[in-house]
Amino acid sequence: MSERVLLANSDWERMGAYLAAYDETREGVIKRCRDVQKLAKQAVYSLHRGDMQGAAKQLAKAEAVAAEISPSIAKYPALRSGSFAAAVEEYVEARAFACFLEEGRLIRSDELPLAEPEEFLGGVLDFTGELNRYAIARATVRDSAAVQLCRDLVDALMGRFLQFDLRNGSLRKKYDSLKYTLKKMEGTLYELALTEGMGLKISSEAAMGEPPTGAGEVERGEEEDM
Repeated sequence: MSERVLLANSDWERMGAYLAAYDETREGVIKRCRDVQKLAKQAVYSLHRGDMQGAAKQLAKAEAVAAEISPSIAKYPALRSGSFAAAVEEYVEARAFACFLEEGRLIRSDELPLAEPEEFLGGVLDFTGELNRYAIARATVRDSAAVQLCRDLVDALMGRFLQFDLRNGSLRKKYDSLKYTLKKMEGTLYELALTEGMGLKISSEAAMGEPPTGAGEVERGEEEDM
C-alpha cells in the first residue's frame, strides 16, 4: 500500500517563496514611497514660498521615483493600498496646488495618470487645506481677488462631492472636513471685507476733516492784519 501524501511540499515551498519575495518587495516599496511623500511635501513648501522652479524639480523627482515603484505595484497589486496610495495622494496634492497657482484652475484627473480615481480625489481634498493656507496668506496682503478665487474653487468642489455617495473611510473623513475649509475661507473673506470697509471709512473721514491747503496761513495772516 502506497504512503498517503497529506500535503504537497513543493506547493508550500512555492507559497513560502512568494511570501518572502512579497515581504522584501513591500519593504522596498514602503521605503521609496517615503521618498515620494518627502519630495511632494517639499514641493508644497516651495510653492508657498513662490519657488515654482524648485517645486517643478521636486515633483519631477517624485514622478521618477513613483515610476520606479510602479512595476512592483503591478506585480503585487495588494501593495498599492497603504504607502503607495498615500504617496500618490501627496503627489496629487502638490500637483493640484502648482496647477492652481500657475493657471487658476483645478488639475484634471487625466493629467495625473499615476493616480487612481480615489487617490486623485483624496489628493484634491488634501489640496484644499493648502489652498486655505494660501488664502490666508493672500488675505494678509489684502488680495481679496485671490481669496475669492480660492473660496469659489472650494465651493465648486463641495458641490461636486455632494453628488458622490462616499462610503466610510479616509476619503469620507477628508470630505467631511471640506465644509469647515469652506467656512474658514468665507470667514476670511468676511473679515477682509470688513477691514477694507473700515479702511475706506477712516480714509474718507480723514479727508473730510483735513483743512484746505493754505487755510491756516490765511487765518494767521488775517490775525496779523488785525
